[in-house]
Amino acid sequence: MSPNAKPSLLEIEQAVEIKAREWQRQQLQKRLQQAADQQGAICPHSGEPLQAARYEIVTLDTCAGTVTVRAYYGRHPKTGQWQHPIRLLWGLQPRQRLSPQLQERLSYTAAETDSYARAAKMATKWGTPIAAATVHKHAQQMGQAATTQTQAREDQLMNAATQAQAVAPLPNGLEVFCLVVMMDGFMARERGEDWALKPPEAKGARVAWHEVKAATIYRVDQVAQKESGRRQILQKFWVLSPTQTPPAEFGRAVHAEAIRRGMGKAKYVFVLADGAVWIWNIIEDRFLTGLKGLDFYHASTHLWAIAHELFPEEAQAKAWVEPLLHQLKHGQEADVLHTLEALPAQRQAAGLSFSDLLQREITYFQTHREHLHYQALAAKGSPIGTGAMESTCGQLQTRVKRTGQFWQPTGLAHMLALKAALQNDDWYALWSRN
Repeated sequence: MSPNAKPSLLEIEQAVEIKAREWQRQQLQKRLQQAADQQGAICPHSGEPLQAARYEIVTLDTCAGTVTVRAYYGRHPKTGQWQHPIRLLWGLQPRQRLSPQLQERLSYTAAETDSYARAAKMATKWGTPIAAATVHKHAQQMGQAATTQTQAREDQLMNAATQAQAVAPLPNGLEVFCLVVMMDGFMARERGEDWALKPPEAKGARVAWHEVKAATIYRVDQVAQKESGRRQILQKFWVLSPTQTPPAEFGRAVHAEAIRRGMGKAKYVFVLADGAVWIWNIIEDRFLTGLKGLDFYHASTHLWAIAHELFPEEAQAKAWVEPLLHQLKHGQEADVLHTLEALPAQRQAAGLSFSDLLQREITYFQTHREHLHYQALAAKGSPIGTGAMESTCGQLQTRVKRTGQFWQPTGLAHMLALKAALQNDDWYALWSRN
């Protein structure tokens, strides 16, 4: 810049920001030093003075920058362990250098961006240069804490439900609402048994695909309609289980979250899913009294499969299937089942073969005959499709299934726990647990 050139708005703002950041760092360091001086050489847990106490420098990386504090370090008279009283008071882990607020900010950024490297770049942009490995380390620590927190809450809810056995009917005059529970899964790419196999051309199982089981839970009164006519769920809650979680364990987690969100007080509990057998086993085990619905889109694809098997010409298939779809959606599901169940005799009378595909698809509808009451469900306020669940899976896959991402099972589990904590308003409880 020439001597006579005037600084731009950007340069002025940047200079003030740097100065304000340094002032904030100095004020924080001053406050922390005061806290360390007040604590002295006293164990914050037992209240006993430490032996052989001496001063040491405690260094912390914070959102305002790096601060240093002169604090006591000594040996506990009973346990014989050496400790920094001030670090114990602040709830810092051994050798933890990041402050809780910086750790929270980095974990949030890691969960909301598409990679740890991108999170590190974001942190640098908002003033905290940090390595992607450090972001990964602390996000994983908080993901593990979120997993522990979720499991403890699940146990508490299920124990309480077991003791209560049944929830009392909703008293008159209280809020009346309906709850929706949806379940599905999506595949995630993990490191296989031969991930590090050398040389590169050697054949091996370097990649393993496993299913993440997921659930979406929301109240019907939390669905709003946009000006465009599309519906939007204002608040929904997730249950995300690590890969290879047994269905029964996942079902218990979904049951616990549904209880947490008011299942026992809901007028109706609508449970919707596609045709996956493991999901319907969970529904029969955990949501037996719920109003159950097979996702209409999946039902329609199975009807179309029958249509294409019966009629090679697309126009003929369309002419056959569209009236059935209309009937299925508008309270005439019994007629649809009758039409399907009459097909074997009709094919035999006409001298036509009856394929395994036709038999399989008819059995599919017979299995789900009690889950096809779409008009009745809609009249009570239920959706008839699992679009909200598909949306959840899509959002999660943008984080955990990016190009080049190959997860370790524990790493993926911890990231899913962070995403669920964010979605379910449990995020800040992670930093208030001490």
